[in-house]
Amino acid sequence: MHEFRRDRMTWIAYAMLAWFAYLQAAPGMIVPHLRDELHLSYSAGGLHVAGFAAGSLLAGFIAGPLERGYGRKPLFWCSAVAMGAGAALLTAGRVEAVTLAAMLVMGIGGGLLLITVQALLADRHGELRTIALTEANVAASAAYVVLIGGLALAAALSLGWRAALLAVLLLPPAGYLFARREPLTAPPPPPRDHGTLPARFWVAAAMVFFTTGAEWCVTGWGASFVRDAAGVSTDTGVTLMGGYFAGVLAGRIAGSALARRYAAYRLLAGALALTALGFAVLWPATSPAVALAGLTIVGLGLGNLFPLGLSVTVGLAPDHAQLASARIALVTSSAVLLAPLTVGALADATSITAALAVVPAALALAAVGLTFVTRAQGARPLAAQAPTSARRPGAPGSVR
Repeated sequence: MHEFRRDRMTWIAYAMLAWFAYLQAAPGMIVPHLRDELHLSYSAGGLHVAGFAAGSLLAGFIAGPLERGYGRKPLFWCSAVAMGAGAALLTAGRVEAVTLAAMLVMGIGGGLLLITVQALLADRHGELRTIALTEANVAASAAYVVLIGGLALAAALSLGWRAALLAVLLLPPAGYLFARREPLTAPPPPPRDHGTLPARFWVAAAMVFFTTGAEWCVTGWGASFVRDAAGVSTDTGVTLMGGYFAGVLAGRIAGSALARRYAAYRLLAGALALTALGFAVLWPATSPAVALAGLTIVGLGLGNLFPLGLSVTVGLAPDHAQLASARIALVTSSAVLLAPLTVGALADATSITAALAVVPAALALAAVGLTFVTRAQGARPLAAQAPTSARRPGAPGSVR
């Protein structure tokens, strides 16, 4: 196997993925501010997060034709322009219709950028693509922590959340100037897979749907929950989410190391248990310190649910990996779209605390799915699985 080398375009790809992750996580962090400014209901707040997810889902359908029609290089940079334009529109929006449109534009541009960067890294590094995609995933997770720091700094300087978004919009132009002469070409597309996926794959796909839904419930509504439960300001609630994203980063670094020694299904069971433990600390929290502890533990577990669930699920159809990855992308995008809307509607009918009961319910259903899959498949095939990759537009930091 050749030595892994990070060329200029690899570093640019890492930087652009981190930039994408920064803006991708922003909707969940600024929804509490938008609800205050525009007097929105929980359902309307959830619609903003879902708008980003809907744009990312649409990007999954149009990315292939756009790349074939215009080439990878124009798609790479134009998608970044679209995401940046959506972010700028969001900061300028003072009515709900404009902010919703901005979220949709950000989702489309961001989804196209995510897909293109992942394809770029996979094609550029061949057999060593797993290393590149794992490093990109860590960079994306680190960007979440930077986002919280940026929002906290903007609040401390009385600049408002808009300054934290506008401050990063110069990164794509700088990246373009640095790498405008770098070649970016795509290989011929592989033949379409018309195979049949086994029934156990769909059980595992449902498991991934529930884990993704749980992840986005916390990502999208964690700041709102902490604000109401602990009686803190919106800025403090957003800042406390730094514990969650720090947990995600630490969990993914640890999970990447543990995956070299233990089977994916065992690690997934442990991640589900850790997430449940963290939520048991978070849910009854009434003080900022307890909420921070709960968020950190939840992040440690949740950060690994998608990569481990993906490894288990795609491993159930090893002869149809491309088809399986495409189906998982649709499943997870649907979860990202539906989870914030569900919690928002329930919060309007009850409370945000009661609405987040969706999280332990989703974790329990995921555990049932994992149990069924491991018993049906047996431990030996699952233990042999290696980490794999898939494109999941719109999933926080899940860059594989």
